[in-house]
Amino acid sequence: MTRFSPKSFAQPDLLRTIQPGNLVRLLEPGRQFLEERGLVLPTGSDPVIDYEQLSEILIQPDEFMPSQLIEGLHVISQLGTEANFDQLCEIAQRNFIEVDAEATAIDLAACLWIEVPSMLVVKEREIGANRRRRFESFCAREPSDVRRPEELPRNFTELEEDLEGWFLSKKRGIGCRVLRKDGPGEVRFLVQHGQLCKREPSRRGRESTITFFRPEKTDLVIYDCVYNELKLNASTVGEVRLYLELFGKHIFGDRNRFVYRQKYTLKPLQQLGRAALRCRDVGGMDWVRLTEANETWEDSPNAGLRWKAPDVFDILERRGRQFDPDSCLSVARFSVKVTWATSPRPLLVMPPNIAEYGRGEEAAVIEQWLRAREYVLGGEDEDTQSFLAGHRGHSRAGGHSGTLEGLLWTRP
Repeated sequence: MTRFSPKSFAQPDLLRTIQPGNLVRLLEPGRQFLEERGLVLPTGSDPVIDYEQLSEILIQPDEFMPSQLIEGLHVISQLGTEANFDQLCEIAQRNFIEVDAEATAIDLAACLWIEVPSMLVVKEREIGANRRRRFESFCAREPSDVRRPEELPRNFTELEEDLEGWFLSKKRGIGCRVLRKDGPGEVRFLVQHGQLCKREPSRRGRESTITFFRPEKTDLVIYDCVYNELKLNASTVGEVRLYLELFGKHIFGDRNRFVYRQKYTLKPLQQLGRAALRCRDVGGMDWVRLTEANETWEDSPNAGLRWKAPDVFDILERRGRQFDPDSCLSVARFSVKVTWATSPRPLLVMPPNIAEYGRGEEAAVIEQWLRAREYVLGGEDEDTQSFLAGHRGHSRAGGHSGTLEGLLWTRP
């Protein structure tokens, strides 16, 4: 369902940044809605708009506001920023839409919504997918068989048909679309598909009713051309298994190309202590701090220690302690200061193959650091695990959230 936040859009000064002609065309689907609330949309080549009254109406949307208008306002508010201006210009050029020299970013977004709304929806979902942080990594069975982006297909008809068949069998509805976006060192595939239907109580004025709908979700599949890995962000084990098999089959010609093999280890924290955070040899990284770690022991599988602090090693050193070499570190969180960033970035590592950190340029730096400090295993010498066996180790322990010292927790 649409996530329209009126406060982000319904401001008179912001509304004035859209050319009046474009704003009137944008509001046209809601003409009756607006007129019933006292605002008459102007006509003619030089429209005069009552921005204060329009703002008062938009700041209090209700169930009678047309869904097309709500979706348009949401997408425009998300994409109409200076950071996205160049990408909006590219969409305009591809669709032969002339861009006014005086157009603002939000004005251009409004113009594109009027002319090619589907293109703007795709871009908004792409940007949303790029914010995903947690991925499971699967290495290629043959590490030397690396594919360049230009070797990968761009026609996904058969892949979409197979994916749709699976989603339909799992009651996710018909329709599935795969979009490809190339980036530095990787190829991203956005998989748009339906989810299980929802039925929720809702209101329409004074009337109590039911809203029945099928949500849509966009999963993200990334092929890392540098390290020859497939990285997945999906909701269920079944979807992960599905993407591994079908992307291997249709994109790489081998449904068994990618295997579930342990990628990450946290042993450097036990073996090297604070030295495992060294980063001066990695360009683009200023410092790294360990902020959380979970310790468990094989002879006490239902209990463990959770350390949490701005600097866990500082707490350990002040108490003359270190991580038990016989324990297992199941989760570690780091605070990473990337040179060009104003604030530290969070990094989570959860063996055997889950990591969570930002994408883009900083991802390459963090990946380089993880490999330099040997948090990433060599791979070829590790035993390949079955897919389900690997996932059985992903259950999280309950208990306290931790304080400056390690707290004993037990799994309920």
